[in-house]
Amino acid sequence: MPLATNTRKLELISFVRAQKHDAFTVAGRIDARRYLPRQFPAPLPLLVSLQQYPGYKRMVGENWMHWHDYYEFWMATGTGHYRSGNHQFSFAPGDIILVDPLKLHGVVRMEPTHAPLVVFFRPEAVAAAGMSLDREFLAAWDRRPERIPPKLTADAAGSSAVHAGLLRLTQAWFAASSGKDRQVELKFRLLEVLVELRRAFLSRGHSAPDTTARRAERHARLSRVLEYVGGRSHEAVPQPEVARFAGMSTSRFRAFFKETTGWRYGDYLRDLRLERAAHMLRETTKSIAEIACDTGFADQSHLQRLFKAKNAISPLAYRKLYQTP
Repeated sequence: MPLATNTRKLELISFVRAQKHDAFTVAGRIDARRYLPRQFPAPLPLLVSLQQYPGYKRMVGENWMHWHDYYEFWMATGTGHYRSGNHQFSFAPGDIILVDPLKLHGVVRMEPTHAPLVVFFRPEAVAAAGMSLDREFLAAWDRRPERIPPKLTADAAGSSAVHAGLLRLTQAWFAASSGKDRQVELKFRLLEVLVELRRAFLSRGHSAPDTTARRAERHARLSRVLEYVGGRSHEAVPQPEVARFAGMSTSRFRAFFKETTGWRYGDYLRDLRLERAAHMLRETTKSIAEIACDTGFADQSHLQRLFKAKNAISPLAYRKLYQTP
């Protein structure tokens, strides 16, 4: 790694670790659609958060996979493994991860002490309605081809400029200032980072972005579909039934679901059932056989096999782990 690149990365990580961190838990935040809502301030819908996960041990098997309609990127300060849509990859300190709107994403595993720097913002923070040029600030998300993973490694071309911009943004966020001057500087610093992200990712390839209308249509349809499935995940919910509910043919729905979420429908339904089984193991005293029945699995053996394949732990061992203080 070039000296300048490493220096900027270390300077940013050092600054981040010196700031106050926010304790974050997934439990109770994600709705039946697996949507994670977030409140943004006015007039600039931007949030910068240094997150810690004090309850991480108890989140194995919990609903980490979720989606949202706002934009997000984060810098790793530890190691772990992450999934976003079709992509699964490891991360290390200094790596920058983009989170695509509407894509199902979440941490698969990580160091318990991992405390990333996370930036959330709504598109209107940078792109006024109807302003196509402004949408270019979002090109690292909107114009990045599906084949390109949403990760910029700490030693990749362009990472040094992103780290430098992100340091300035973070310093502005934690500075003891307020009022309009602070909002103006924060927007300027955010745009700086977005320009560098655009440059770094589009150098690998680019595609035509969605129109605003198509994005809104996809968001509305996905929300309806996931709410429908979420309320019936304990039942047989065949793909043709969900396709009819969405007003699409089965083949078109299959393509829509995979393109929008990055998951095959069957994989999504199985994962949702496993997460609900994990919740019941933690929160109830029901037998594993009862939980299997309540979450749509054929029998106890079926649940045990799939649960262990996903979480590398049996349902009974998971329950004991959770009940351990």
